[in-house]
Amino acid sequence: MIRFTARNYARIAQAAVTRRVPVYAHWGITHRCNLTCKMCGIWRYGDRKEELTPAEIRVMAAKMARLGVVQVSIGGGEPFASPHLEDAVEAFIGEGINLRVLTNGVPVGNGRNVVEGRPYLQRVDRCIELGLKNFSISLDSLDPQRFDDICEVEGAWHQAVRTMTHIGQRLYDVSGAMPTINCVVSNLNLEELPDMVHFARDIGFAVSFLPVELLNDPKEGVRNWEARFIRYRPEMGLHNGDEAGQVGDRIDRAYDAILDMKARGLPVLNSSPYLEASRMYLKTGRFPAEGCDAGRLYFSVAPNGQFTICHRTVHQHLDFMDPGFEDYFHSAEYEHKRMLEAASCEGCMRACWIDTSSMFRTMQGFFETAKLTLSRRQGRPLTYHEAVEKWARVGAAVARPAAAG
Repeated sequence: MIRFTARNYARIAQAAVTRRVPVYAHWGITHRCNLTCKMCGIWRYGDRKEELTPAEIRVMAAKMARLGVVQVSIGGGEPFASPHLEDAVEAFIGEGINLRVLTNGVPVGNGRNVVEGRPYLQRVDRCIELGLKNFSISLDSLDPQRFDDICEVEGAWHQAVRTMTHIGQRLYDVSGAMPTINCVVSNLNLEELPDMVHFARDIGFAVSFLPVELLNDPKEGVRNWEARFIRYRPEMGLHNGDEAGQVGDRIDRAYDAILDMKARGLPVLNSSPYLEASRMYLKTGRFPAEGCDAGRLYFSVAPNGQFTICHRTVHQHLDFMDPGFEDYFHSAEYEHKRMLEAASCEGCMRACWIDTSSMFRTMQGFFETAKLTLSRRQGRPLTYHEAVEKWARVGAAVARPAAAG
């Protein structure tokens, strides 16, 4: 995850002591997406005209480097929907920033994701050639039909697994590489979580579990800023008609298994403190009580350069691309606004925020993350056909593979 250069060691040490160093940033290169996943609504806000040019991306990368950012995650929407993703990869890596691309792994358009003449897997390979070692790919089930239903796109499971196994093969034995599965934990997949850990290991990945967050009612979107990102999907909620004791037992069985696997060295990326907080949130709906470090340890930038301390807050700060942003970021005015925003937030369970805080708030979180980052993966990753044969679950049958993309 973190590229251990002398500069980055110094920034991480300073962050651990003060929790005032922005070591992590998320930038949504686009809000456009080829999936309409049940729990996500960001695709409704995609507008290519608002996205930055390659020249502006280079300015952003240089500015983040000057601010001391160690890790940047490029997300969306779907990053590969942007024709400038490779420009961004080159710019951030060129600035010495450790980079991760958060993708759904499903080719955009006609099953091939041909963007300006570049087929999808060729674009993936080009990112790797430019030095990208870390991808996070979404997969919420080992049942292809269930996952396709979650994504609302037929064939999404097979396309995502094809991409994962391709990346697993390419990055096998590459120092510092840690491709990761992002799995949203919901009522639809709770019993699958232990198998997801084994599947991740088999294809040369780690896995990160993110508790589902949903709107409480279908009309909440008209008054809730967070509704840009989440939707009303009661079938995904864990408290959907089941008694509290039954729900709690299901959650405990899943998270006991995940924590045991992590303790035994299996590739679970989340820290133990985050997993325990996730357990509590899924059982009670309560977010972690410790507060967060939004705007200090981490921040977020929208496709058009709008800066926020996190996804949940409204845009009230100077634009990241403004020439005066760096002075503003270090000003008392910014810190005053940041403190008011952080204090008024009800909280969240987003791993990029809360798990980063866990890493710097607890010695356990820090050393667990460092240990997994530095661990050498064991065994040759499965190929696509091997992964399908071993892991695809549709009742007792294996679904027919999708056409090659």
